[in-house]
Amino acid sequence: MKKLIIPKYLTRHMVLFICFLTMGVFFSNCISKGDIQTETGSEYPIQISKEYPQYFVTNTGETWIPIATNYLPSRFRDDGDNEAAYELMEDYFKKFSENGGNSMRIWISTAPLEIEDTKEGDYNPEKFKRIDKMLELAEKYNIYIKFTLHHIRSIQPTNEGVAGWSNSTALATAFQNITEYINTPKGINSYLNRARALAARYKDHKQIYCWELWNEMDALPSSAWPVFTPAVLDSVKKIFPNRLVVQTLGSLHSKTADMSYQKLFSYKNNDFVSIHRYLDLGVDWGQYEYTKLDIDELVSTAMDFAHQYVSDRPIVINEIGAVEPNHAGPYKYYRTDKDGMLIHDMIFAPFFCGAAGTGAMWHWDSYIYRNDLWYHYKRFKNAIEGVDPIKERFKQYMFETDGVRCFALGGTTKTIIWGRDSGNNWRTELEQGIAPQPKNNVIIKLEQLKNSNYKSAKIYDPWQDHWSSVEINNGQVSIPPFIRSFIILFQ
Repeated sequence: MKKLIIPKYLTRHMVLFICFLTMGVFFSNCISKGDIQTETGSEYPIQISKEYPQYFVTNTGETWIPIATNYLPSRFRDDGDNEAAYELMEDYFKKFSENGGNSMRIWISTAPLEIEDTKEGDYNPEKFKRIDKMLELAEKYNIYIKFTLHHIRSIQPTNEGVAGWSNSTALATAFQNITEYINTPKGINSYLNRARALAARYKDHKQIYCWELWNEMDALPSSAWPVFTPAVLDSVKKIFPNRLVVQTLGSLHSKTADMSYQKLFSYKNNDFVSIHRYLDLGVDWGQYEYTKLDIDELVSTAMDFAHQYVSDRPIVINEIGAVEPNHAGPYKYYRTDKDGMLIHDMIFAPFFCGAAGTGAMWHWDSYIYRNDLWYHYKRFKNAIEGVDPIKERFKQYMFETDGVRCFALGGTTKTIIWGRDSGNNWRTELEQGIAPQPKNNVIIKLEQLKNSNYKSAKIYDPWQDHWSSVEINNGQVSIPPFIRSFIILFQ
């Protein structure tokens, strides 16, 4: 166990308080063990591979690559007339599944699903029914769910002066503010009691593979997340003993965020690493240049950063999207991105930079659904068909050739590369309105690969959904003309 480093600015009284908090969490866990029952024969539906822990496997041992999105249900009514809301929910699940999607991240604390919606400790049976229905759809469409336990950023009796989506009036019946909720044994017991209420119904549901402590917890008006996180990770694991449990932080957008993520990386009881990063041209929070790069570089720099610290667990891009400066709203050019240039990059880049799966897009309503871009998930699935990252022991690397950035996963018998035209990006295509032009005369030489003993190659055009064989002549391959990107598989 690493030595606890106490920042210099903490007073002696604050240090004693934190020690008391940690002891309180430990004590509360001890007295709660008796009411946590593990079903005989229950299993993790999704596990981390023991053979190659950068990736996931199913409980039958098959490699599982999350083709993921974020989703929050909407249009629910308090009067109970929710037929239209359920129809919309099923439409999301159906379209996502039909296009290869297999993983959704959903805030179980979002208003339509929040069980603790009127008073602290009171759990609404109607909300359980909504969650039941959602899980029925997940089972029907074979989608695994990662539930986020909380996302709130304030606790006060009314929503006056705060964003309603992030405030809990119910918890205001017992707590003065969010700081009391996350910083005291009373608050943490309340948090865990709510988790137990959910566990009583869903602890071993086969479509739930992960529970997430808190969405972007470093956004709260408190510095307590580094104390809350390691202790509560263990507490929630006792409540959900057969599921993965993780924590998340906000967008990796600044040097300050880098330091927070480094701390998160050090928590070995955090089952896998989730990264959030957005295209954001703002400067109000010290946003550095990485948030303003082409999407493939925005992703690769985040993954390179994580790989410096993490090699024993999967890494996923848990949230990705494009926003107006300082997260003022969805990116205004989403409306004109009818081809889905952004979603293509945000799906493909993470996996080819060494993530365990696709990037999980935010803005499912204002972008994916509005522009009917679901097919990009299917194109990703088609691109990696028959590729097993665990069997291949994939290692990621990157090289550039003829104006194309090539993101490669090199394995024992195969190398698969996503090539991205560096002359086309969100600035040129969306902001400047320059249509993507065919890219010609691109050559990949086997000597550029980590393994050059390949006998055949084939190319996938994700924009035309077409595979074609190509010849390897004199140790090199000539890439047919393409727009934006291509995938080439050497074997």
